Formats: sequence, C-alpha cells, structure tokens
Amino acid sequence: MRTAGIFMVLGGVAIIVVYMIIEVLKAIKEIPQHATIAIVLIVVGGLLMLVSMIKERISDSKDEPFKGVKS
Repeated sequence: MRTAGIFMVLGGVAIIVVYMIIEVLKAIKEIPQHATIAIVLIVVGGLLMLVSMIKERISDSKDEPFKGVKS
C-alpha cells in the first residue's frame, strides 16, 4: 500500500510540474528574446551546479570510513 501511495504522490507532482512548465512556456512568448535567453542560461547553469554537487556528494560518500558508526 505504501508503494501505491508513493506512486500517487509522484504522479501528482509530475502533473503539477508538467502544468507549470506549460504555463511558463506560454509566458515566455511574451518576454523579450534576450531576457528569455538569460533565464534559460540561469536555469541550465543552476541545474549543472546541482548535478555537479550531487555527483561530488555521491563520490565523497563512497570514501567515508564512518559507514558502520552509529551516532
């Protein structure tokens, strides 16, 4: 039952995200082209930084000697 709940929550979040993306794309038509390019660069740069930090955290966690230690 927990798995079904998780899939329902993820499905709902996916629907909201898709709706938000569609609305943003509709709004972008009214924004000047240079501002649109700036927004896209900011979003892509932020996503690249996020992916880089996640990769670094995963690689660092593999080398931690404290895996079996309970706090």
